[in-house]
Amino acid sequence: MENRRSLAAETEGEGERTSLVGEWTKAMKAWKAIELAKTVKGEIRRSVPMAQHTSFAVGGEVDLFSLPEDLEDLRAIVRWCRESGVAYFVLGNGTNLLVRDGGIRAMAISLARGFCRIAELACRSEGSMVFAEAGQSLGALVQFATEKGLSGLEWAAGIPGTVGGALFMNAGAFGGEMKDLVHSIRILDQEGNLAEWSGGSIRFGYRRMDLPEGGVILSGTFRLQAESSRGVKSRVQEILRRRMDKQPAHLPSAGSIFKNPQGLAAGRLIEESGLKGSRIGNAQVSEKHANFIVNLGGASARDISGLIAHVQGRVLQEKGIRLEMEIQVIGEEEGGADGR
Repeated sequence: MENRRSLAAETEGEGERTSLVGEWTKAMKAWKAIELAKTVKGEIRRSVPMAQHTSFAVGGEVDLFSLPEDLEDLRAIVRWCRESGVAYFVLGNGTNLLVRDGGIRAMAISLARGFCRIAELACRSEGSMVFAEAGQSLGALVQFATEKGLSGLEWAAGIPGTVGGALFMNAGAFGGEMKDLVHSIRILDQEGNLAEWSGGSIRFGYRRMDLPEGGVILSGTFRLQAESSRGVKSRVQEILRRRMDKQPAHLPSAGSIFKNPQGLAAGRLIEESGLKGSRIGNAQVSEKHANFIVNLGGASARDISGLIAHVQGRVLQEKGIRLEMEIQVIGEEEGGADGR
C-alpha cells in the first residue's frame, strides 16, 4: 500500500500533534499544514517517500508534498511556507535528483496536476511560438512539436524531465539547449508576484539558469521553425534510437551524473579510469554508459553518493580532473545529519 496520508483527511479534533519528522519539533506546524490543506483545491500530503518520485527510486520521506491545481493554490502554498518558516522546492519528474536516505525537511511542490497546458500561440509560414507550462513533460512538448511539423526540439526526444525542470537545468543534448529556443518564461517569486522574462534577459549557463531564491518557473514560450512533420518525426526517431543504443534505459538512473569538462566527455574519462561496472552496494557505474550510475535494485542513496565520490576521486587521481556533478543532491543523511 502506498505510504501516504492526505492531510485533508485529518480531523479537527486531534489537538496537539507530534512533529512531522526530524527538526520539526512543534506540533503546530503539522496543524497549520492541515489548515492549509483545507483552503486549497489541490492536495497536501505528508511523509511521502521520495523513492516514489525520483528516477533513481531511492530517498527518504519529504515532510510535505503539494499538488496545486492552479496559480491561486500555488500562491497560497508559497505564502504559507514563507510565513511558517518552511523551506520549499519545486519537484519535476525527479529525473535529475538524488534524495538522501534521511529525507527532506521541506515542502515539495509538484506542478504536474495544474500546470500542464501546451498551445501554439502564433502560427506563421516560417515557424511558431509554442507555449508550455512547467508541469508538462518535455516529451509531451516534443510530441506536440512533431505533430505540428515544428523543428528545434528534436534533441530533447527521450529526455524524461518536465518543461520547468528542463528550463531550470538548461537541458541540452546532441548540440541543442533550451536557451536556444526560449522566447520568454513566466516566473512566480516567493512574494507571490508574477514576472515575464524575455529570453535575452535570462542568464543561462551549462545545465543551469539564474533563478531568484524561492522563484518558481510557471511556463515558457518557445520559438520553433516550420518544417514537414515527416522530417521532424524522422529526426526524433533517430535521436531516440541513439539514446537507446548508448544509455541504460532499463535500469533506474538520473541520467548523466557529471557535467562534461570543457572539450572532454565525462563518460570517456570515467571509462579510461577503469571504472565501468564499479559498484558500491547495489549502485553501479553503468556498463553501457560510464556517465550513468544505475540502481541494480535496492540501492540506497548512500550507495549512490558513495559511488559518485569514488568516481570523482579516481578520475582526479588518474586524469587530474575533478568532475562536477550535473544532478542535484538534497536532503539529510539517515539519522538526521544534513549533508547539504
